[in-house]
Amino acid sequence: MPILLAFLAIPLLEIVLFVQLGGALGVLGTLLEIFASGALGVFLMRLEPYRNSTDIRAALAADRSPASPMAHSALRMIGALLLVVPGFFTDALGLLLLVPAIRMIALRRIVVQTRPAPRDDIIDGDYTAESDAAPDPDRNRLPPDPRQYRD
Repeated sequence: MPILLAFLAIPLLEIVLFVQLGGALGVLGTLLEIFASGALGVFLMRLEPYRNSTDIRAALAADRSPASPMAHSALRMIGALLLVVPGFFTDALGLLLLVPAIRMIALRRIVVQTRPAPRDDIIDGDYTAESDAAPDPDRNRLPPDPRQYRD
């Protein structure tokens, strides 16, 4: 339900912002902002694979997990994609995702929300230790095929 609400609210918010800010900026200023943010988004999207591979290699060279650079790269790519989408609100969100401190806050919230709850169930079982004696040769033998005993 929240996703459906977002799909309805974001275009309405974009329209309101276009009317309000478009009146203040004028047609030429609005078009310039749309094309400039789109060009910036495309530039960042093309640059991201190289930056991502460099960050992952640096993390692996420092003997750290590459999960954090990959998560940052994903959020930078989402930010670049939001810059490509025309609109003032999506541009603001895209620019916010390009700020490292904002990405860290977003990643912490995502990790906290997706972390599984601690489990209290314990599975109890018994085992028997087998001796080191020679194994039974018939133990691994397959049972006879029942198809060969047809009448």
